[in-house]
Amino acid sequence: DLMGIRYTGTDHISSAIAMDKAISKELFRENGIPTPAGIHLKKGEADPKTVPFPLVVKCCNGGSSVGTYIVEKEEDYEQAKVDSFRYDDEIIIEQYIKGREFSVGVIDGKALPIIEIAPISGFYDYKNKYQAGSAIETCPAVLTEEQTKQMQAHAEAAYAAVGMQSYARFDFMMDEKTGYMYCLEANTLPGMTPTSLLPQEAAAVGMSYPELCEHIIAVSMKKYEEN
Repeated sequence: DLMGIRYTGTDHISSAIAMDKAISKELFRENGIPTPAGIHLKKGEADPKTVPFPLVVKCCNGGSSVGTYIVEKEEDYEQAKVDSFRYDDEIIIEQYIKGREFSVGVIDGKALPIIEIAPISGFYDYKNKYQAGSAIETCPAVLTEEQTKQMQAHAEAAYAAVGMQSYARFDFMMDEKTGYMYCLEANTLPGMTPTSLLPQEAAAVGMSYPELCEHIIAVSMKKYEEN
């Protein structure tokens, strides 16, 4: 942006907001988008220990699930914080949602079909994200029409809340007992290999990979035309 170079994707302000999970989650809450309850902790601060077990400890400004730990008991909690602080000076401690995991791509403010991600073992961590065959991906996800519309609406609302442009992807969990859905975070530059989640979602509406790339370029150029 400073050098006047045109690019695909959202601008630097919304990218910075989305990268900071504490800020983006606060925007989710203010705009009525359900997100797991939790706290934001800086290195050296006293921990109020208000989040019950099981819980998740993760970097505030991380990605690809690096520095993310699911903690089920007190004796593992302090070590999880130490390990997460190795990657970032700020961490998020939030309620653990056990259930189904989904991702929703949004292009130019409009949600794509939902994809469900089911890791063969463990949770959707770094290995399961990038090692072929580690997760089963289903698109469109098997959900009721009402659930589909609700999750897509939450994704579109999150896109607007963070002030995004062009395209993004939002991660969701659905509680296995209640069916309640939670938006975990925003991804401002989702993977764009032909087998990545966003291209799979686009393919579900008949958009080929080259067509998706052309479409992203077209919607990304809008921000320059408007200026």
